[in-house]
Amino acid sequence: MSERPSKSSRLRFAWLLGAIIVIYGVATIALSVHVIDQQSGARTDLYAALDTLDQLHQEAMATASTAQQRKTIADAWHNARAFAAASNQQAQRVADQLIIRLNQEYPHGTCGQSGPSFVSTETLPKEHACKVVVGVHGNQVEATGYDTQGIRMDNFYEFLYAPTGRSD
Repeated sequence: MSERPSKSSRLRFAWLLGAIIVIYGVATIALSVHVIDQQSGARTDLYAALDTLDQLHQEAMATASTAQQRKTIADAWHNARAFAAASNQQAQRVADQLIIRLNQEYPHGTCGQSGPSFVSTETLPKEHACKVVVGVHGNQVEATGYDTQGIRMDNFYEFLYAPTGRSD
């Protein structure tokens, strides 16, 4: 039978194990803060697109002449945070203008990405992390944001909990 480790050996092992756990915890916190900081730029970009779509939605609601038009506009906004245009052609024009405008207001890519942050569905790169896609589905203009891992972000959450600022 082997000898039992000495008290000082057990104490050194406990301190070593504790130090490893503390270092791991600090590294995990540092990495989390770094990812959250990078992702704030992507969140801000999506919020800017949703805010612009909201302004378009408010203007469309104010100028809608029938209850059916107002219902269509309201349903698009409530269901997908989308702007309901009168036609597919108008939706495509609005989407194109929105991409140009937002890329002028936010000219630098987020998360260290090169290229514009706002792209159309057709120009979305294969690596679409930190991009906001402005696309047309039928008569609706929709914005879809992707986080630092390229995972689609939730429009309702991002619109309700606005980011504090752009970090890039």
